[in-house]
Amino acid sequence: MEKNKESSKEIDQVDLKIIQLLASGVRNKNLTQHLFLSNSAIEKRKKRLKTKHNIVGNDEDLLNEARKKGWI
Repeated sequence: MEKNKESSKEIDQVDLKIIQLLASGVRNKNLTQHLFLSNSAIEKRKKRLKTKHNIVGNDEDLLNEARKKGWI
């Protein structure tokens, strides 16, 4: 049971790519040029990540948490 809990904390490859792109300086409005997702789909994924990992704040806060967790 504990293993399933841990896997639910992990992020998928698309979410990881969003975080990597943001960390490399790609602006939100340009993320769609790098991913096969709409702006709204990207925003939903970021919001879900923030909720799932108890991150309150903006994209910089998301990136800071990603660094702490070793995602980037």
